[in-house]
Amino acid sequence: MVVFSALGVFLACLEAVFHPNLHFYNNGFAYFSLKAPFGLSHGCMMVILPVYAGVYSLTISMLAVQFVYRYCALFSLSYLSYFRGWKHVYWIAYLFFFGLIWWIGAYYLLNMDDISANYFKDEMILRYEVLPTEIPMMTFLAFDPNDGSVRWWDVLYTVQISSIMGIQYITMIYCGWNMHSKMEQKIAGLSVALKRHHRQLFKSLVFQITCPTIFLFSPLVFIIYIPYFELELSFPAGATVTAFNIYPAMDSIIVLMEC
Repeated sequence: MVVFSALGVFLACLEAVFHPNLHFYNNGFAYFSLKAPFGLSHGCMMVILPVYAGVYSLTISMLAVQFVYRYCALFSLSYLSYFRGWKHVYWIAYLFFFGLIWWIGAYYLLNMDDISANYFKDEMILRYEVLPTEIPMMTFLAFDPNDGSVRWWDVLYTVQISSIMGIQYITMIYCGWNMHSKMEQKIAGLSVALKRHHRQLFKSLVFQITCPTIFLFSPLVFIIYIPYFELELSFPAGATVTAFNIYPAMDSIIVLMEC
């Protein structure tokens, strides 16, 4: 839980220092920063911007690992050895694998080309008084505005992050459901007080699945899929990015509820 909270704090610090912005415009969105702190070059900022996405991936992956650990602690004690000593390196590798994959995807697949730069040009001038080429900026554009064809690099990014989110979310649901099912069998012969305690743990488990669904997964599903509906949109979505930072604090509150 300490590591998970630390990741949440790090994610919030990245936002406070680099101020990543998100702006929806019709069938795409722009991900950018209007300033470069510490005198960082444009190239450095283009590397740092997708780091935010990579840390987000670490966060949801850590959440899935937490559910695996809790399941093992309750029903598969022999597997707890994989969380101790040098074997915990497996889980570190698991986290950084998905974090790196997401960073690579954001860095290369959201790289702004001439088509997307021209598409967002007037909108960026109108809303932020800057040209896309003047600031560190990444773009997602579902369809080519010239001929309406699908932009497959952007679709590939959708598939990539949907797969990562799906793996973590399915892991959480699988462990959560099995913990509930097996817990009901275990408490059948327990006292009323112990049954009440275990049911309190189940309520906490429900919150630990519901809250990340609301604050971590749903905002990103909204971000990545809304461009495919080709709606006429034009609005900043910074609040969506901020929602990612709320859950770590919520997780700590949920843990306190278990006590």
